[in-house]
Amino acid sequence: MDKLLAALKDRVDQAEVYRRQAKTIPIEFRSGKLESLKSKQTEGTALRVLANGRLGFSTTTDMDDPSALSKAAIAAAAFGEKAGFSFSDDNSIPLSGVYDQEIEDVSEQALIDLGEKVIGKLRDADPQGDINVGLTKTVETVSIRNTCGLDVEEKRTHISLSASLGKTSEGDIFVLFDEQEVRAMSDLDPDRLVKRIVDFLRYGKKIVSTESKKLPVVFTPNGTIALLLPLLVGFNGKSVYTGTSPLKGRVGEIAFDSRLSLTDDGTIPRGPRSSAFDDEGTTSSRTPLVSQGTIEGFTYDLWTAALAKAASTGNGYKGGLMGGGGFRTPPSIGISNVLVAAGDKSEEEIISSIEEGLLVESLLGLGQGNIASGEFSNNVAVAFKIEDGKIVGRVKNTMISGNSYTLLKDKLIALGRNPMWVLGAVNTPAIAVDGVSVIGQ
Repeated sequence: MDKLLAALKDRVDQAEVYRRQAKTIPIEFRSGKLESLKSKQTEGTALRVLANGRLGFSTTTDMDDPSALSKAAIAAAAFGEKAGFSFSDDNSIPLSGVYDQEIEDVSEQALIDLGEKVIGKLRDADPQGDINVGLTKTVETVSIRNTCGLDVEEKRTHISLSASLGKTSEGDIFVLFDEQEVRAMSDLDPDRLVKRIVDFLRYGKKIVSTESKKLPVVFTPNGTIALLLPLLVGFNGKSVYTGTSPLKGRVGEIAFDSRLSLTDDGTIPRGPRSSAFDDEGTTSSRTPLVSQGTIEGFTYDLWTAALAKAASTGNGYKGGLMGGGGFRTPPSIGISNVLVAAGDKSEEEIISSIEEGLLVESLLGLGQGNIASGEFSNNVAVAFKIEDGKIVGRVKNTMISGNSYTLLKDKLIALGRNPMWVLGAVNTPAIAVDGVSVIGQ
């Protein structure tokens, strides 16, 4: 990396080298049987350059000839967009809780045994169900250096567990899915994952109908993405700068119910997306977005921060909004760990307060509707009817729609007190809102 930067020093205005080395062990069980187990080692390098004020980007997996990487980045800069920012010189201090020796040491056989244990418990609940389980162990090292003096490196661990149980009959497909992604082996909780699937399996034995009208809806943590996805887009600094977000110019305004607080925090111990620095080398930070209903701020990468005359919040990630793009994608604004403040009621207490409504666990077709304005419109994948405070059965062929900003400002019923990590990046409790449009059969 140093030789590459030295060779570029007199050829470009600035240069940045990003390198990721990773060992991944994915294990897949299909229909209850071990299908694949393989170990993958990858190493990739990405180069960004600023040449004549324009940004160039290139990647390679072969550093035997770094000149090819340089030539490609410089050539790309000739046609690149103008960049009004400098690369980071923000050498961060190490962050605890991103590496766990126990994850690095866990054997393939131990992971297989864990997968078989999960399968056994799900099979006990439903011997005829189609059961799939996946486990992935990742140990990675990310290094970033640039000509501005940045030199940072961090070793990180992740382990993920997912499970699905499917039941198919004439005219009906019922699939339950849950997953966990953690940074420490001790945080993995397969029993909780199994319990959620088994509980929903019990709720779904009976199929019931629902009328088309506006109803209260209790979104489980997994289901809250319908409400939260528009907010994740709306608090993105690029959306705010370009004016596609309805939140532009509204910092300090009360835009949500006072019970709602929302934070992007890349520094929390053992958070799934926590790191000492983002993919641009900027030190990770805690960024309040909503505090007791009041808009506090937005997330920025280096580029958009310069346009908005703001400071980067350490949210420059490869792969866009939800990250996961690998070394081959240039950084842009993404979320780190998004935290929704918990409320004071259990999910069961919230359900018991609903005279008629739905409990929504998962959706089909995320991103449908005018997300930029807060609108969502989704078919439900797994949802249940609530009558007189009790779950009475599963609903099919049902659609829900609404506006997240309106519902979370004027129609919030309650926030659960037991948040969960979902989508590998969002820590949220159940959220109940009134006035959701339901189209049922």
